[in-house]
Amino acid sequence: MIYLIAIWLLQDFVQVFLMGFFIVPNIYLMLLLMISLLPATRKEKQIILIWAAFAGGLIWDFRWTNLPGMTAALNAGLVAAACFLWYKIPAQGRTVVFFTFILIASILISGFAHFALWTVPSQVALRQFFVQQLLGVPLVIVFSLIYWKVSDRNV
Repeated sequence: MIYLIAIWLLQDFVQVFLMGFFIVPNIYLMLLLMISLLPATRKEKQIILIWAAFAGGLIWDFRWTNLPGMTAALNAGLVAAACFLWYKIPAQGRTVVFFTFILIASILISGFAHFALWTVPSQVALRQFFVQQLLGVPLVIVFSLIYWKVSDRNV
């Protein structure tokens, strides 16, 4: 769990240092999704990861947003929905491509929810939203490659 705290702090520090330029993609959420969808992850650990998503989102809300609880509920809901969806499809469908699809959908949903509640002029918010989503693309690729390497070892 130390690495979850380290990633959350990394995301927070990047947000602090680059606040005027762009809004950081949700690296913490991507890491939680990757860990929770690994083949060796048990249900008990997934429940702990859902709570970790809620706790990390709540701290993020108190630090950055004006609506406490929104990111917490969103992160926990996205991790729970991803786990539910992951185990509803057959084992043959649980591929890196489907994992990448889940990551992309999660960052889009998370980004759009935050975009809808931003209290800045719409053109600025729209630009920030697109920059955030574009910066998330390399992270999705990195997390998908890591998932691919780690899931191959667990087969």
